[in-house]
Amino acid sequence: MEVSNADRVVFPKDGITKGDVVAYYEQVAERMLPFIEGRPLSVERFPRGIGGQGFMQKNVPDHAPEDLIGRYTVPKEDGGTTTYPTVSTAEGITFFANLGVITFHVPPARIDDEMHPDWAIWDLDPPPGSLDLVRLAAREMRTVLDGYGIPTLLLTSGSKGYHLRAPLAPSLDFESVAIVARGTAAIASAANEELMTLAFRKADRGDRVFIDWMRNTPRSTSVVPWSLRPKEGAPVATPISWTELDRVSPDQVRMDNVAQRSRKRPWAKARPVDLSGVVEKVEADLATSGIVLEPFDRFRS
Repeated sequence: MEVSNADRVVFPKDGITKGDVVAYYEQVAERMLPFIEGRPLSVERFPRGIGGQGFMQKNVPDHAPEDLIGRYTVPKEDGGTTTYPTVSTAEGITFFANLGVITFHVPPARIDDEMHPDWAIWDLDPPPGSLDLVRLAAREMRTVLDGYGIPTLLLTSGSKGYHLRAPLAPSLDFESVAIVARGTAAIASAANEELMTLAFRKADRGDRVFIDWMRNTPRSTSVVPWSLRPKEGAPVATPISWTELDRVSPDQVRMDNVAQRSRKRPWAKARPVDLSGVVEKVEADLATSGIVLEPFDRFRS
């Protein structure tokens, strides 16, 4: 691909140029593609680099070539429509990198089955400077999920925390998956009240790790594995194994050292989980434990 303004500095403190970013995405595009293909794409663009104004773009660019970038139109809740881009090739990923995209985001369901998620995601967001806490929270959350027969994969966020992800057999609707995601988060939080919280407001969290289960709702999105993040050092959201949790911090894998992971395939043996029957078990355990969840609208306000 011919890169426009290849010498433009995108990460000022690191001297990383737009040409470097496009080259990075060319390097990892084949690994990213399974997480992007067949899903509506949202992107974070920084046309002048991360030191300038960035923005989230959901609508497909008007000039995007139709033979490279697909279109998927959905109605907005308040009227009108959004036409998302879709990508089915590595070249489509580098096309967006050449537009100044730093980070890629997708929802947990595919276009061809948009009401049945094939991923469940728990985003662990710690207070500042609490790496030991978020590692402990990840282990405790994993233990709870293991108890329901939900093995999890681990992703560095490229920021402060980790994501726990479970590939799903797309048999349940969003509401059912959200019950499992929120219910298990509530059970884990109740068992570790000094460590974890579901409080949406930062002021209510104190020094606890926030378990963000809301990545499992319609139109929600999560960072695509292998995406860069718009932060100093050009950190990468990276799949890691559970044995690496104590060795790899959330922002440790960066564009300048990601090649060291070129042969690592920590998610290679992952298989989709069937959550049939898990919803009822989670609801029963919530009732037995006396855990009452606030209405969702109140929780978000």
